[in-house]
Amino acid sequence: MVDCVHTWRKKLRLQELMIVAKRELDAGEEIDIVYEILQDEMESRWRFVGSTKRQYIEDIKKILSNQYVLTV
Repeated sequence: MVDCVHTWRKKLRLQELMIVAKRELDAGEEIDIVYEILQDEMESRWRFVGSTKRQYIEDIKKILSNQYVLTV
């Protein structure tokens, strides 16, 4: 796992974002609002640039549509 630190960090970040996304979706928020909340989370926690935020949002979309699977 040490060889792929960036992959490991991305996986952990995606897991954290999925927790936030599922919590908001279970609360009945619209998907567009959930994406805005996730962008705010990324900006406040990790200070990502716009292109990185878009990449993470795309990954979240794929996870929610079951195109990607996060394993623990």
